[in-house]
Amino acid sequence: MKINQASRINGETDNFLSRQQELIRELKQAGHEVISLGRGSPDLPTFPDIVDEFLQDSKKPLNHGYPPYGGKQSLKVVIQEFYQSEYGVELSLDEITIFSGSLAAITALPMVLLNPGDYALIPDPAFFGYQNGVKMAGGRSYPLPLKADHQYLPSYDQIPPVVLKQANLLFLNYPNNPTGAGATREFFEETVSFAKQNQIPVVHDFAYADISFHQSAPSFLSVPGAKDVGVELYTLSKTFNMAGWRIAFAVGNQEIIHLIEGFIRASFGGVFGAIQDAVEFGLLNSQEGRANLRAVYQNRQTAAVKLLKGHHIEVLDSAGTFFLWIKLPNGVDDVQFANDLLKEKYVAVVAGSTFGEYGKGYIRVSLVDQTETILEALKRLISFIEENG
Repeated sequence: MKINQASRINGETDNFLSRQQELIRELKQAGHEVISLGRGSPDLPTFPDIVDEFLQDSKKPLNHGYPPYGGKQSLKVVIQEFYQSEYGVELSLDEITIFSGSLAAITALPMVLLNPGDYALIPDPAFFGYQNGVKMAGGRSYPLPLKADHQYLPSYDQIPPVVLKQANLLFLNYPNNPTGAGATREFFEETVSFAKQNQIPVVHDFAYADISFHQSAPSFLSVPGAKDVGVELYTLSKTFNMAGWRIAFAVGNQEIIHLIEGFIRASFGGVFGAIQDAVEFGLLNSQEGRANLRAVYQNRQTAAVKLLKGHHIEVLDSAGTFFLWIKLPNGVDDVQFANDLLKEKYVAVVAGSTFGEYGKGYIRVSLVDQTETILEALKRLISFIEENG
């Protein structure tokens, strides 16, 4: 019997990363030491006191049943306190929902906001999960170019009126993956005005909220009127090194929160209660751990940027995230470059075009390894560029 897959998942993701992983395995089996700077997952463990809290909470019989949809009220209360303390944002309990990782919400939002043929406005370059969710919902993606000469912020006045009339979702992500660029309050104020004028819901993916180097990254919801037009997604994966725990939350517009909860109730279910309890503890008690983690990434970034710029390689002095956005010499194909770098120097990076048309000619490097390992990989990269002139 032939199994016919649904068209909504054809080409769901760019296969660059899957091909790269296959090549990495082959090289390792051949005895080569590959340094992978393509990953987007933290290399450091979850804070030990959070793990200890989880071990205790996992023994509680109350946590052994199905968790409440939308999350425990006790965690929502802590999220209220956290957002008030960190960002000066007041939230009601019905403006908060909890789910199993931010990708669940990134998938759910197009499903509940887009009808077939509707547009989602998506930054380019951007995390490819946004486009995947839109495609599965039967929507269309309209790219918003992120360019160096506009500080990697989208220009709303460049969007055609015909697209605006059919758009019902805008994704943003700052600090930004893959570029590392930051956003300003003024830009978020402009976004609120744009969204109200065109009646387009906004989703700000705040995945790298805490990994901000020069100043604290602003929350979209801290701008007046933001809750009228959108929501913010906050994941514990990066800030607390909890990528494998699969927990995140959304805050903001009550109606959108209700829609997310409805979709997740019908598809993903809830999050293990002991994980929610551990997150409560982490949000209240990890200020020092978060500061230390941020310092680790900043030190890695500073060392890496210094090395690259010392060899006249153009790299964005990023506002945050654990990524570097490196411009290749003019005319160099980024996919070919990444493939050849891996084969010849045993260093894995991600080709910029994986993230969209406007990522062409760039590579993304992840700072998720020890500083000395990152610098060794970058020395190989520099050597590769110099050898290929």
